[in-house]
Amino acid sequence: MKKKLWIRRVLLAFVFTTIGFTLGRYTNPPGAVSADPAGAAATRPAAGGRVIVYSAHMTFRCWECNQIEFLTKELLENEFADQLQAGRIEYRSVDYMKDADFARRYDIASSTVVLARFENGREAGFKRLDAVWTKARNREEFLAYVRGELQAQLDQLGEEATG
Repeated sequence: MKKKLWIRRVLLAFVFTTIGFTLGRYTNPPGAVSADPAGAAATRPAAGGRVIVYSAHMTFRCWECNQIEFLTKELLENEFADQLQAGRIEYRSVDYMKDADFARRYDIASSTVVLARFENGREAGFKRLDAVWTKARNREEFLAYVRGELQAQLDQLGEEATG
């Protein structure tokens, strides 16, 4: 009798979990941020261009997913605060499982960081930083990698503005 009860509970838990994943995948809670790069660029002044730093994650996050977002925010707040304040850098956290257009646009299959460069209200290019996944457990290596790639995108903004 105990065995049947245990099996019944496990099966019910499986059914409810499956339903939860299905509903979570196809619903977007009110107030959730959708990553619409073209729309976002149109709402901001384009003077000098900017880089949007997207922290792309799954709905249900593992330790690495949370670490990628935490370290990215830390880097931006500690080393790029002036550019954030000036609007030259913008940070967005995006659940790519809920935003299929975003996932397709940047060809995302796992948690990552995307640096999208905007000039004159249009996306001028992007770089997906897939190596953040393997560097998430080494803080200094992660920060150096993202810092270097972000600085390269900012430098390209400067070149495009003058060239």
